[in-house]
Amino acid sequence: MFKKILSLALVAMLLMSVCAVSFSAAQVEVAADGADKAVAEQGANGDVVSQGADGDVVSQGAESDVASTGADVIKYDNSQTKWSGNIQFYIYDVETGVELLPWGSKKLNGENESGDIWSKDVSGYGIESGKQYSIIFYNPETKAQTYDLMMDSNCFGDTAVLTGNEIENPVDSTQKTKETKWTNSSLGSRMQVTSIGNVVGVTCPSFTSKYDMMVSFLKDKLDNARTYSGKDDQKLLDDTAAALGLGKNDVEKAISEAGVTTEWSKDASSLDAESKPGSNDKGNDPSGGGSSDDKKSDNGSGSGSGSGSGSSSKSGSASNTQTGQTETVLFIMLGVMVAAAGVIFFARKKERT
Repeated sequence: MFKKILSLALVAMLLMSVCAVSFSAAQVEVAADGADKAVAEQGANGDVVSQGADGDVVSQGAESDVASTGADVIKYDNSQTKWSGNIQFYIYDVETGVELLPWGSKKLNGENESGDIWSKDVSGYGIESGKQYSIIFYNPETKAQTYDLMMDSNCFGDTAVLTGNEIENPVDSTQKTKETKWTNSSLGSRMQVTSIGNVVGVTCPSFTSKYDMMVSFLKDKLDNARTYSGKDDQKLLDDTAAALGLGKNDVEKAISEAGVTTEWSKDASSLDAESKPGSNDKGNDPSGGGSSDDKKSDNGSGSGSGSGSGSSSKSGSASNTQTGQTETVLFIMLGVMVAAAGVIFFARKKERT
């Protein structure tokens, strides 16, 4: 009789153990699937911005909600512009021209923090550390906007203010926009050569150099500048090169590299023979400002990591769930063993009596 009871107890313990393990495995699988689904949904809602083969900007999911961390804030001082209504914070990749969020999107709207100070948490823009961008402050009500201001992740926490200068629009020389600067960051307005050969802005983007700007001007804007600047080739090229800090030797080289024919003469040029130091260096600018995160602001405003906003949101909880289920299995098996021992003990006691 004792052997039968012992056999039944052992079989019951085995069956309960198998059921407990199966239950635990099912729970872990469900938890893991749930964590993966959460990550997938976050990725589906994130902004994806790309550039088409023909150079057109293609934005996908730009109107979707993006979680904000609250850490990557940029501010604008509206005390001089006195814009009414909303102020938008438009940012684009300065090298590719790709916009991080579409122009005019409501997601660009800032918040009136206090008085004339407007702020915007840009953690949903996908700004990368060590990469340069340009920001334009825009008032939808008046259609007014500021000139392109260079920025990177070190500008988080900084405030943009007007300089009092008006800058010629690089595309339409008949239009002017107000220049801004950062209160603390050394990055300034974006340096560009306009459609008629004038040089505007103070910060040369890190992807190019002043010499490269001269080459691009000769390739893309020379004909327009000849038509609307009112200058002959000699004065036009000398003036543009002088504003870029280039010498006649570099102008001669740039003409050859651009593959254009001009009426410019090296012998008749009023330029120095050689360029100013740094004119051929990528990202050189007269303000001495850097373009990367290795030049942190002394005021500590660049405290954000700038590593983008999406990476931290993928931290799932699947590993914690697995640990909890493993502990549950151990407790169930221990309970089964205690119950089996109790059955054996009472069975033997009954057999002896």
